[in-house]
Amino acid sequence: MGPLLAIFPHPDDETFTSAGTMAAAAARGVPVAVISATRGEAGESSIPGLDDPQRLGEVREQELRDAMSHLGVSDVRFLGYRDSGMPGSPEAQHPHAFVRTTVDEAATRLVAPVRKLRPQTIITFGPEGMYGHPDHLHMHHVVLRAVALAADPAVASGEPAEPWQTAALYFGTFPREEMLDILDRPGSPLAFLPPEARETVGTPLADITHVVDITPWSEAKRAAIAAHVTQTGDGGPLQHIPDEAIERQLRREYFVRSALPWSADEREDDDLVARLAAESTRG
Repeated sequence: MGPLLAIFPHPDDETFTSAGTMAAAAARGVPVAVISATRGEAGESSIPGLDDPQRLGEVREQELRDAMSHLGVSDVRFLGYRDSGMPGSPEAQHPHAFVRTTVDEAATRLVAPVRKLRPQTIITFGPEGMYGHPDHLHMHHVVLRAVALAADPAVASGEPAEPWQTAALYFGTFPREEMLDILDRPGSPLAFLPPEARETVGTPLADITHVVDITPWSEAKRAAIAAHVTQTGDGGPLQHIPDEAIERQLRREYFVRSALPWSADEREDDDLVARLAAESTRG
């Protein structure tokens, strides 16, 4: 099993989508790294003293490091962009907002770490961005481009690293059916979504290609979720996630495998996610 790299826009994105899978990888001795495009400076939080974006970003950076320590992951990196917030917000107009960077600019910044880490598997957001957050959508396109650039010998990365072809690219997601159930609950943390978002949140269960049983690592994921106090604790925007929804996230993680031109003919159980999903099916 080669290295696993999770690339997401904000602290906590990686935890909700793939913490169990990362814990399983670390338990097997597989190198795991996490790259966050931002420090989550624009995340909502009513916790006293965290109304300043700079301070909130510092706290959320530490929360990410703490969350990953519960999974056995110590390699945590940041691209240095700023959380863009939601459409129309002042944060979206900040000159360093992630969405204000071009896909090529952000992707080029990823080439060096991808080549250095040489991941067999990369996990990121899919084209729906889970629920359409602008940074989620931008991250999807940035990672697709970065994977292609890292494999191109003609692209310089600023470091003496050989081109690298990632064998497997996965999009972490939730079943649309489960997300709609949460959306319809009173006090839902997704209540801010417009009605038309119902057609694009998550991924229909029929379109999910790999499901990983993470029950052996559920307590590690629970601890990682709890480490994101600004988001899941009292006063955080995710404090009202129904208990049963959290319990579902502690049982299974869902992925969609993306086709890559150079790995189309490889065995589907040659990467970590596919191997774990196959074991889950057999179990």
